[in-house]
This record gives sequence, C-alpha cells and structure tokens, in this order.
Amino acid sequence: MSVQFRSFLFLSLLWIGCSEQKGKISQYGSEDNVELPETIVTKSEITYNHKISLWTLNDRPYSGFAVSYYPDSTLMEKFAILRGKKQNKSIQWYPDGHLKNVTNYHNGKLNGEKKIWSADSLHVLIAQYNFVMGKAHGEQKKWYPDGKLFKKMNLNKGREEGIQQAFRKNGVLYANYEAREGRIFGMKKSVLCYGLEDENIKYTKIDSINF
Repeated sequence: MSVQFRSFLFLSLLWIGCSEQKGKISQYGSEDNVELPETIVTKSEITYNHKISLWTLNDRPYSGFAVSYYPDSTLMEKFAILRGKKQNKSIQWYPDGHLKNVTNYHNGKLNGEKKIWSADSLHVLIAQYNFVMGKAHGEQKKWYPDGKLFKKMNLNKGREEGIQQAFRKNGVLYANYEAREGRIFGMKKSVLCYGLEDENIKYTKIDSINF
C-alpha cells in the first residue's frame, strides 16, 4: 500500500468518523445528537485503567479519537472516546488494509452491531453479533471461512431465546431447537452456550457444539 493511498485512506476515515461522531449510539443502536471533539492522539499517548474502565490523557478522561499503526505506518485501529469511554464505532484493519472488525459502543459498552472478517486473502465476513448495552441481544451469526453458515442464535439480553441452529460444513443441520423461558424444545445434540469475556463474545462447550 503506497504512502499516498494510506494518507488518502486515513483522511477519508477521519472525515467519515468526524461526521459519525455527531451522534451517539442509543440503547438500541440508533443515533442521538452529541458532538465529540475532533482531537486525534495515538493509542500509546492515552492510558486505560482496567479497574474503572476509563481512558485518560494526562490523568483526565479523554474525549476524541485514538489511532494506532502497524510498523510500516499502515493504519491498524481507530476508535472514538467520550469522557473516557469508548463511543460509537471502533474499527480495526489487517496489515493489508482490509477490515478486521467493526464494533459499536455506547458509554464504553458494546452496543449495536459487531462484524468480524477473516484474516485470509478472501476476507469474508465470518461473524455478525448484536448487543444492547454490553449484553448480546438479537440475532447472532457465524460463518465458515468459505462463507457457508455455521451457527445462528437468537438471544435476549445474553440468554438464549428463540430458534438456535448449527450447520456442518456440508450444510447439514445438526442442531435445531427453540429456547423459550429457560426450556429447550426441538432437535438438539447439545446446547449452544453464549457469553462475554473482556468485551468479546465467548461460547463455552456443552456436549459437542463449541463456538
């Protein structure tokens, strides 16, 4: 990737990011009117306090944008912060410039849609999750590297609610059940278990199915 193209990409993303930050992500992923400063710092300039989940600059809650780069100066990450908490979009790229993931936040919590792309040369979408204020909520999908559907879940504030399905690589359905009010109905070879760890989706193994 040329220096000129990297510069163009960065400026374009900066302009888009500044436009997007005119709103904040509400409880259901929509945007309300809130302005964010156009300040940009490198991620190494700010400090993250894990105990209180706060980004600071010079010991004060930071508001603005933070970026980081690969050794060749290719943009690696860009995210927005409001009063020390991640806000709106957080974007990461692979070294070749393709998207790695795009995550939405509100007041430091996952809120709205999160998408993840594969690291191989195809860069296909391999996961699409939805959150409401830190809890997985709504339809969650994961695909095999070739683009075929792997698993589809429906969650209500982090709990299974609705149809849950899992497919083998050949497309054969091998788990298909409905979770309703804490009970399971239908064909199941195991239960799909879902959770969060350090703001990342984590599926724990129960019987034979594992995310």
